[in-house]
Amino acid sequence: MQHWDADEERSRHMARFGRRDTAPELALRRTLHARGRRFFVDRRISIRTRARADLVFPRARVAVFVDGCFWHWCEEHAHLPKANAELWRRKLLANRQRDAWHDAVLRSEGWKVIRVWEHDDVQAAADSIEAALDRWHRIARGPSWPDRHGPDRSTLRQTPRACQPRPPPAVSRRAGAHATDGRPDTRWCRASRPSCGHLSCVTR
Repeated sequence: MQHWDADEERSRHMARFGRRDTAPELALRRTLHARGRRFFVDRRISIRTRARADLVFPRARVAVFVDGCFWHWCEEHAHLPKANAELWRRKLLANRQRDAWHDAVLRSEGWKVIRVWEHDDVQAAADSIEAALDRWHRIARGPSWPDRHGPDRSTLRQTPRACQPRPPPAVSRRAGAHATDGRPDTRWCRASRPSCGHLSCVTR
């Protein structure tokens, strides 16, 4: 087992960085929230990995990871500590390999994985996330209703159904009223009203 020499200054420096709610994460969350996007934060989404996505959109199955340049070994900005440089290099390369394995597992389960570096422009990162969400919405919505179910018949003229009289209610308002000739007074009997709104069905 490799031995790490004590580096108190480096330990204190690393202890200041939490695993979640970092400044880049908060900036990205504020930007997406201002655009009307809602999401879950710091959530484990697969039982096959221990990875916890920083932002999760469950319905669209989009997982966003905001990676720090040091711990995830950004080739542009990461710098190895002078103490134990070789051990740090191995550890950080192992972190990158672990990230790649997590991405492969999540993609095999149908997740869209987006990784954002802490040095990326927050507006550009939000644009890429929204583009993935918009693509999902277009796929989920699918073709319009007429395309899936045949031509749109809402504008076609329909032959009115035969007007079927409604059965008389048990107790009708003035249902027992009769005209002078002994026939029911249909002016007050709801059963005499047409059951549809077509002009051809109105009782003459």
